[in-house]
Formats: sequence, structure tokens, C-alpha cells
Amino acid sequence: MHRDNGRTLYSRADLQKVHGLSESTLQNLWTDRENSAHPDAEHVDGIMHWDGAVWVVWYKELQRQRAAAATKNAPNLQGDPDEEVGPAEAARVCGFADSATISHYVKNPPDGWPDPDSHDLLPSGRQRPKWKRWKLWQYVAERKGRGHAGGRPKGRCGLAYPYQGDERLVLARKALAANPGATNAELIPQLQSQIEKMYSRPTWNLILKSAREHPEE
Repeated sequence: MHRDNGRTLYSRADLQKVHGLSESTLQNLWTDRENSAHPDAEHVDGIMHWDGAVWVVWYKELQRQRAAAATKNAPNLQGDPDEEVGPAEAARVCGFADSATISHYVKNPPDGWPDPDSHDLLPSGRQRPKWKRWKLWQYVAERKGRGHAGGRPKGRCGLAYPYQGDERLVLARKALAANPGATNAELIPQLQSQIEKMYSRPTWNLILKSAREHPEE
């Protein structure tokens, strides 16, 4: 880590240690920076570093956006990413019908299911697990073999790809067709001007990524 005018700059090795991410994951995030709006790097002694405060806010928002793109049945992908929620809210975040699936996951966690961040001690003496919202977003975003949070395969009420049927994806496809060499940074202001509600840059990056990968319905 490197201190600079009150900021803490993290190298890739530092991010691995602090956030428990693999080197390959961090490399992929950086490689895809045009689509993911990854924060810019600063070089310290020839090694890339990132502002830790900026990077972690970006990463948590990325997990929320990826979770939103991966599922239709998660109505609670909002809120403070560091808020810790119990089984009932965790089920809503993940798109499960009730907390029974969460209880099952606690006893038999699937790949990628996060460990609880804390526990509440109940009057009965039992401990109720709690998870940070952003870790649940990350699980939903990276969950394998599921078309959406209900666990049904793609093509059955789920999305075949992120933002399928979304008017913003239609606009993104048209913009890419008209400006095949344009970067996301050049296209986003144009796209935002065509729609009334404001959306974040990470959201538009994800929409444009889907448009590039799926140029036609």
C-alpha cells in the first residue's frame, strides 16, 4: 500500500489480500475496463495502484449491476452495499421465494455462497447469520448455471442475455451500428440524451457490452 495526500493506493497484490479476489479476476476486471468503467490506475515505482476508496465503491456497484443483469427476480438490489441483512432479506436479494433456501445454503453452501459477516444472538440462544448486501449481489452475479435468481434455465421466463427486451439495449444497438468505431465513453452521452431517466456509467457500460455481444435479437 502507498499513502498519498490522505489517500491509500492499493497495488493488485494489495487488492488480492484485502478483498480476497484472485489475480486472474483482478486482471480480467482491468482488461474489461472500457466496458466496466474500472477506475484508472496510477503508477507508483512502475507498479499500477488504485485509490482504495474509489476502487471499492466501484467494485460493489459493479456487483449490483451484474446481479441486476443476471436475474429478473431480485427486487432488492438497492440499498447500502455494506448493510448486513438476515435470511429473509437475503432471500429477497437473491430472488428466492422465502428464506428456506437461505437456511439450506447455510448448512450446505453452494459454490460461491459467502460466509456470514456477523450473527445476531436470538432469545432462543440461536445465532442468526447476516451478510453484507454487496456480497449477495456478487453471488447472484457470479452464480453458475442459472438463467435468473429462481434457478430455472434460460429461455423459460428468464433472459437469454443481459438486458434482453430493454429499450436501452435497442438504443445501444442502433448507436453501435451507426458508430461502429466509437468507444463507450463517446456513446454514453448520446444514449443518455435519448432517454428520460438518468442511468450510471457502469449501467450503460454493461448495456453496451450486451449490445456488442448480442447485436441482434
